[in-house]
Amino acid sequence: MRVLKLTWRAAQDPRTQLEQVVEAARVPGLVVIGFEGGADEAGAGQPGLAWPWVERLTRARGVTVADISSDVTGPALEVALCCDLVYVHEGVRLLLSPVSGEPGPGLVWALGRAGRAALARGLLDGGAVDPEEALRLGLAQRILPVGAALPLPDPVSIHALVAARDLLRADASARSKMALELATFRLVVASGDPAEGASAFLERRPPRFGEAGDGPVATDAAADDVCPDSVDSADSADSID
Repeated sequence: MRVLKLTWRAAQDPRTQLEQVVEAARVPGLVVIGFEGGADEAGAGQPGLAWPWVERLTRARGVTVADISSDVTGPALEVALCCDLVYVHEGVRLLLSPVSGEPGPGLVWALGRAGRAALARGLLDGGAVDPEEALRLGLAQRILPVGAALPLPDPVSIHALVAARDLLRADASARSKMALELATFRLVVASGDPAEGASAFLERRPPRFGEAGDGPVATDAAADDVCPDSVDSADSADSID
């Protein structure tokens, strides 16, 4: 399965970094974004990213995963909360925009996706959100111990993973969603992964999902080894510089 690991650095240009994330997520696969460098409450009022840029992230084909291991705010927080999966480490704070400020469109979208409680918390209260509250509000999927590795699925059918994500993204009536679910099910079955999973179980071996088009899992690269043009390769990982 294609897994690409990127690093979001608070001190660097957010729009350039977002462009690289979107480029990395052009094709199906897992795109893991590590957020590091820290933030403080004074930066919570910085302007957000323009919606046309953030919207590209919310429509990406790849499954985006935010790994938040330090305090985040501003554009970094927008991008993190707009990812498909959000993991927050213990002791981290999500620094929302102050009530007197103007929240970025990406933050408003992420709060609305999480639900009315999260939207009210972000727009009417602001301030810092700890991991427990983020989980309760639906802004994060899991809290991880400090320094813990992400619980990424391996092996996994990328066809099934992308299909499940697309169904969660769908904004349609109940009848339309049922039709979409049936069509998605047929596509997943046509990929051959369900048959491979059943065969692997019966033969007591690890499954080989989508073997023909997959490469090895990417590993972290040093911050100086940046190569934005290589984001389509499954043989290397990039830091966002």
